[in-house]
Amino acid sequence: MPLVVLAVVAVAVAAKLAVRTRAPEGGWFTDLTRSAGSLTVIGTMFAVMLAFVILFALQSFQRAREGSSIEAVATTELASVANILPDPVGERLRGDLVCYARTVIHDEWPAMRDGRPSEVTEAWVDRLHNDFAGAALSDGRHEAAYGQWFDQEAQRRDGRRERLSEATPTLPAPLWFALAVGAAMTLTYMVVQADPRESRKIQALPIGCVSALITAGLLVVFFLDRPYSGEHASVEPTEMTRTLARIDNGVQAPCDDRANPL
Repeated sequence: MPLVVLAVVAVAVAAKLAVRTRAPEGGWFTDLTRSAGSLTVIGTMFAVMLAFVILFALQSFQRAREGSSIEAVATTELASVANILPDPVGERLRGDLVCYARTVIHDEWPAMRDGRPSEVTEAWVDRLHNDFAGAALSDGRHEAAYGQWFDQEAQRRDGRRERLSEATPTLPAPLWFALAVGAAMTLTYMVVQADPRESRKIQALPIGCVSALITAGLLVVFFLDRPYSGEHASVEPTEMTRTLARIDNGVQAPCDDRANPL
């Protein structure tokens, strides 16, 4: 990201200085007050639009994080419920949950960077459902656990669905187009305000600062709209990793460490 900012700043400053060498004395604008006012309007409109887009993208990023946390907590609770259910069903469910956590961490998370779910994870979800369907209820305690399983399973499903829904970019192309037009108009207007009467440093400083802020803002939107990009501070399977460490306590899981079935 810093290299992208520096590259844009360098191009913007170079363009401003190149135009400065061809601009007449005093620049092309005869009314500097009106020129400055027009730039203020353009810049303010773009800044407001960028702020709203950043807020929208931040909400999407937060939903991805919250969905991951809800799913991990529900998986932990499901493992607790499986401890109550009678064996061999309870034992199979505990193993299935360990494999599910492993495949979320090692297979589905990389898949989400490409905007898709994991077929391996889907297979373990199906296996969980099939193994739970074979549970036999022998007393009231098991019946209570049976009902709790459905509640936590709904939480796990909703958390995963929310997590997967944020795997694909949420900002529509027209919005990106509007941002690009706003950024281009702001920088172009600053470039054509070149005035050879001022020094190169004075001419370069304002457009350098503005281009850096615009580029940084657009990069923030791009980052927030792709929460599983794998970049620094992106959403990682931290909560599910903690869940796996908690539930993988001597369980005979029917998969290897990468969640491949044995």
